[in-house]
Amino acid sequence: MSATAARLATSVAVGAALVLGLTGAATASAPSREAKATACTGTELRPTLVHGTDADPDPEAVQTTALLLFTNVGERTCTVQGYPGLDLVDADGEAWSMARQQGKAEKVTLKPGVATMAELTFLPVSPGSSAPDEEAFVPVSVKVTPPDTTRTTTLSWPWKDIAVLDQTGSGRPGTYIGTVFGTASS
Repeated sequence: MSATAARLATSVAVGAALVLGLTGAATASAPSREAKATACTGTELRPTLVHGTDADPDPEAVQTTALLLFTNVGERTCTVQGYPGLDLVDADGEAWSMARQQGKAEKVTLKPGVATMAELTFLPVSPGSSAPDEEAFVPVSVKVTPPDTTRTTTLSWPWKDIAVLDQTGSGRPGTYIGTVFGTASS
């Protein structure tokens, strides 16, 4: 297992435990006679940026990641597949919609209390960067829409010391969102 994969597995477990601990949700088994799971609705999925663990982005890296969890807070087993919608929003309310990473999206089945995740990959810069080729986009919040839903949740950008290299006009940005993958529970 690579160091990145090990860090991600640990971070997901810790993040899911934090989410479940804060919501009081318990992991439950679906009845064995339950019909085939259908897509989760926007009200069944609670997005969370994992923060305060070793999953925090590395501000010194050339490219780093942040982990976004989608926890099933509903009462039934459901599925998630594809890319979340994700916009970074600055203090003036200007939104930057993230490009999507190329790749195949797996269908993830979530029992109540179980989470899936997506990675936001970005190029970090200091919010006050004065380097000639580094214009910083300083997020204050993130608008998240789970895959195949229309319900958007606004989350605070928890890393006040990390901005994102502004590539809003780039054809091949180093900042993008990946598909949901894997599961985690406490």
